[in-house]
Amino acid sequence: MSASYQPVLWNKFKKQYDAILWGVIILYLTIFIGITISKYPTQNINTTLIRAFGTLAILLLHVILIVGPLSRLSNTFLPILYNRRHLGVSMFIIALVHSLLSLLQFHGNGNVHPIISLFTSNLHYNSLVFFPFQTLGFFALIILAAMAFTSHDFWLHFLGPKFWKVMHMLVYVAYGLILLHVALGIIQFEKSPVLVALLITGFISVAGLHLWAAVKENKTDRKQSDTLDEGWNYVCTLADIEDDKAKMVNVNKERVAIFKYDGKLSAVHNVCKHQMGPLGEGKVIDGCITCPWHGYQYRPEDGCAPAPFTEKVATYQLQLRDNKIYVNTAALPEGTFIEPVIIADKIHQEKLTPFFIGWARNNKMVFNTTRLTAFVASIFILIIGVVLSNHQQRLSDFIIDYNNVKKMEGWLSVKPVPNLKIIDGKDGYGNPVFKTILLMDAFKFGADAVVKKVLDGDIVKYVRLTGYLSSNIIGCSDSSKDCIEICSQCIIGTTNNPVMEIENGQYSFEAIQAPVAANANITSLGLQTLRGEIIDPKCYFGAMNPGQGKPHLSCAVRCISGGIMPVLKYEVNNQNKYAVLVGLNSEKINNKVLNFIGLPVEITGELSAMDNWGILKVDPKNDLALLNKY
Repeated sequence: MSASYQPVLWNKFKKQYDAILWGVIILYLTIFIGITISKYPTQNINTTLIRAFGTLAILLLHVILIVGPLSRLSNTFLPILYNRRHLGVSMFIIALVHSLLSLLQFHGNGNVHPIISLFTSNLHYNSLVFFPFQTLGFFALIILAAMAFTSHDFWLHFLGPKFWKVMHMLVYVAYGLILLHVALGIIQFEKSPVLVALLITGFISVAGLHLWAAVKENKTDRKQSDTLDEGWNYVCTLADIEDDKAKMVNVNKERVAIFKYDGKLSAVHNVCKHQMGPLGEGKVIDGCITCPWHGYQYRPEDGCAPAPFTEKVATYQLQLRDNKIYVNTAALPEGTFIEPVIIADKIHQEKLTPFFIGWARNNKMVFNTTRLTAFVASIFILIIGVVLSNHQQRLSDFIIDYNNVKKMEGWLSVKPVPNLKIIDGKDGYGNPVFKTILLMDAFKFGADAVVKKVLDGDIVKYVRLTGYLSSNIIGCSDSSKDCIEICSQCIIGTTNNPVMEIENGQYSFEAIQAPVAANANITSLGLQTLRGEIIDPKCYFGAMNPGQGKPHLSCAVRCISGGIMPVLKYEVNNQNKYAVLVGLNSEKINNKVLNFIGLPVEITGELSAMDNWGILKVDPKNDLALLNKY
């Protein structure tokens, strides 16, 4: 308690609490990121950070939600409850980092503002399977932000305890949104059952503990004896109340706490004016009833907080008849003085019972219990971090090495899409073997404009190009390893379907003399019906992992709407094949396929071979359909 508002009312326990909390946070992030980088080195670092902060945020949220009912069931957990505001604000900061990284990765550097992209990239709001799960996370973050910014006694006083409490109860709405955010998002992509099992276990724990605490509260509410003459209710005997503690009873649907202290009895309304904590679960310390949640104090005889504080609670009259305690059913106005009932021949002896107050010097039993609780909770969170980081799905073998600029020579063209045809060795007869590299500009933009400027009206031009080339893991030099996990012995090779990000616009191109004539560009393979997924090749082949599926849907929409060619990924004899999608007249159809990106589709069209790439000519209006609309 403080007589004036301060940004943070620090005490020794709060400093220790925050030191332990942020120590666990830093250790969790270090473990998760370290294991992920070691085990999945091709995974995009942004993806690793998003997962690390996201999993930590939801773990902390579960701790926040279960500490309330746990504290009602056992005072062992009161130390965690005491500084829950700091835990909540810390959780919000972690969730905010997760959200900003996600917004930057999936919606940033595109052709529309990231917030607009968040709500418009995935428009399948009428589908459960394809629902835009990222918007659920956005609204959950708004609720958490409102709670974090009002987690101060100034706002508690300004808004009023009841309104403030109702607003902070929205955490359960945020929790529901986050569960849906995970269930409709990454869980649909991950193959390991670990994440599903942990999420279900977390929900059952939260729901079960709240139900258990509610049953206990309900038993307290039912403890109401028949009203005697003149409106007096029987409570209990003297022996039923511990010294400096209280007995709670329900009187006219209001909880009343009857305290026994210093050889006296007094009764007050059970609800603390600070955050509506249960005064009856507190203790009389220094002559004042002390709330178990945050240590707010009230005098038992009049329900007033000691000066200079102004909080007041209602008081109740008591009677003692043959060691039986009776309470009057009529509450007196808040702050009304009532002479305490004197207990005859009572000698008060203070017991060293475990009761926690954050601002006080607590007994050794409380200290040891607090330390043990913090240790067990920290170890549990870190173990989950190790489990989650080790059970991620291996996303992709493809990488784009942005640390090394590559130089490639070949025939530059913008038809049917920006590409560079290179000579990739010779066949058995000594003839050159050609390979086509798809070209993209920086960020989430196609290379059409840059390539057209370089061609300057030509259809094809032989050039030397500098940029960042995609590669993939093609094997392991250590014969004892099967390359299920990427290791230092893995060999990096050029993928059969390479893509290249232009390094510096048109300044990346240098016109030179062609060594030989290029081959015929496109060979028809006939009309075919293919099933697969529309991807953006830049992200899929290494700029981002994951580069496919629902988690990447919004980013793929931004890339393809920004001009990067849409590509159909499909299977033939359990082998992935890739075909660039164009219109019936080889025109761009990017904006016509946006609602089908990242989803299972069936496409019918004329398939052609452009060296190592397929070209699929389709009419998006008639030849393209979703395989699952629900």
